[in-house]
Amino acid sequence: MKRSEELLGLSIISIEDGKEVGSVSDLVVNPAEGTVEYLLVDNGIRYLGVKILPFKMVEGVGEYAITIKDSASVSDLAKESEVTGLLELNVRVKGTRVLTKKGKLIGTVGEFLVDDENEGKIVGCELVPPDGSGKKGIIPSEQIITFGKDVLIVNEGAEASLTDSLPGSSPVHAVKTLDKKTGDSSAQAEKHAPGQQAQSEAARLFEERQREYLLGRKVSKRIETENGEVIAEEGDLITEELLDKAKAAGKFAELSMNSKG
Repeated sequence: MKRSEELLGLSIISIEDGKEVGSVSDLVVNPAEGTVEYLLVDNGIRYLGVKILPFKMVEGVGEYAITIKDSASVSDLAKESEVTGLLELNVRVKGTRVLTKKGKLIGTVGEFLVDDENEGKIVGCELVPPDGSGKKGIIPSEQIITFGKDVLIVNEGAEASLTDSLPGSSPVHAVKTLDKKTGDSSAQAEKHAPGQQAQSEAARLFEERQREYLLGRKVSKRIETENGEVIAEEGDLITEELLDKAKAAGKFAELSMNSKG
């Protein structure tokens, strides 16, 4: 079991050829399944667009690296329609408010635990009391009803089920990080501001890299709003103006999936 922060920055190694294909830049949560469905991959080549790794393709998660069978396990974001939908949902888990089924605020999520041996299942969330003085602990996934963008909904009385840790995990107090330049590791305390979340790394990478990739390409299919307003016609050249227009209409992801060189 891993804390979500422990996955970020890990190198991704292909077992077949011993090649490092990139590193984990962010986690993509599937709220309906309660899992980390995909890992966003930073391979350092911006013009090729965003790369993703389905968690089910992970062979193993170690302290300093994630292993995969081969480089083909990593694919282009544009080829996976489900991923763009999950990115647009932008469910972060960390920093969200924790409410009971009847609407009682009991705190915020400080961290969450991922079962790296069970296809990324989220097995628990750390509860941080709203005033900092209440009981702090981990809410098991069995007590979680809904993973939402703004709130985590849990059963009434979930506070009574709090644990210091779950089987196979260590207490969630700090995050161990590795300086890739020096090789030194350190513990850094987590800091969270309830209700104030920075734009997710996933969303930032998706827009920044896809813009660079899409500029100068052509639209391969007509893009319309739900009301039938035409955003782009097939064959239109993709410009900054068109990208801004698509983003404003909530069609950026669809445009990014329907382009050609």
